[in-house]
Amino acid sequence: MNSIKEFKDQSGNTLALAAIPDDYTIGGSLNNEFQHETVPFFITAHAINTAKNIMIFGLSDEKFTTYKNQMIKGTLKYMQDIRWNSIRDFIEPEDYLYQFAMALSMMQKLTPVGEADLPSVCGQNPKQAYQDFMALYEAAWQNDAQAGIETKPNNILVRSFMRRYDGVAKSGAACTVVAGMDYNGVEIYSPQANMLGAINPLFGMLGAAVQNNKAQNSSKQFGHGTPCDSIDWGARNKFLMVAPKEYEQDAFEAFMEFVQTFHMTDQLRQRYYEALVERSRMRMMETAKFQGMAQANMQSLMINQQRLTQTLAANSASMSAGIMDSWNKKMASDSRISQARSEATLGVNTFQNSYGQNVQVSVVADHVYQDGHGDVYGVSGTAPDQETLNKLNWTELNKK
Repeated sequence: MNSIKEFKDQSGNTLALAAIPDDYTIGGSLNNEFQHETVPFFITAHAINTAKNIMIFGLSDEKFTTYKNQMIKGTLKYMQDIRWNSIRDFIEPEDYLYQFAMALSMMQKLTPVGEADLPSVCGQNPKQAYQDFMALYEAAWQNDAQAGIETKPNNILVRSFMRRYDGVAKSGAACTVVAGMDYNGVEIYSPQANMLGAINPLFGMLGAAVQNNKAQNSSKQFGHGTPCDSIDWGARNKFLMVAPKEYEQDAFEAFMEFVQTFHMTDQLRQRYYEALVERSRMRMMETAKFQGMAQANMQSLMINQQRLTQTLAANSASMSAGIMDSWNKKMASDSRISQARSEATLGVNTFQNSYGQNVQVSVVADHVYQDGHGDVYGVSGTAPDQETLNKLNWTELNKK
């Protein structure tokens, strides 16, 4: 097992944590601007093994919106600071993953050859990932209700999956590419869509949902529901591995450990949610101008939003802490197993001296002692009596 490393930007700021082998060069970057109305920033982490030409990447948070209702889409031009590059036509999750893999791997050709569940932090905690994804929508729908707007979900998909591709590099070399993502999306419908668009198309584009509306198994169900005014879709995290065929196994083992442990730092995730609160405040102020919303209602909505983001940040930290704790325990267990195997092979037992150092003594020794100078002795058979030990100034050591 590999130890957890800190992925830092060029200024030395820690952005993410993940397990990666020691012979990889690691780093990261922060894109500190809104990519989508609900994505205030995102991070990229990379790990490169130059000797084997292996590349591993982890990217956080990306989202897009597809507007089916053209009246709502048309009113966007009246709103402040719209992220136009986040508005695009819907594509299937598998196609979204393929486009990501092609763009980042820079392959000449990719052919999918297999698919599996992604054992990411979200993939290991699917219920919590689903609840956290839907929490912001549920809160926004409660806000809609206070504004007299009913909003409904048609379909929800929260799914962690990965695909393996056979790749052909631009040089013609055969490569293996593995891409995965923590996909999430929701179809949104409002019976008062025309009124909603006239008020503020971004206030109310988040909606509450019921878990039994979630698309089951096949993502093909998602993105084609009717009626539907808009679709929010994207990924909490995306991952990529590129490796020459001869190093595929080594690369995949490192990639899996990276995927299982990759997460944004708690401090940065807290900042992420705080930025969402500020964004919500701006949109609510816009809506208040349109509707003449009472100041008391505005304050109540903002307090509720702030409490929600604090809860989400705490949930994220709890998942991260659980992964780290589990990983550290697993590493400690593997270390003990490795030590036992090594001792059996070498025919020795390991003891710790008074200086905290490990010393190895032949397995034939029934008792191990340290004298006043720090020298260690192994004794077979019956232990010396206490009087003899006192004269020799020997202290018995315990096996580690």
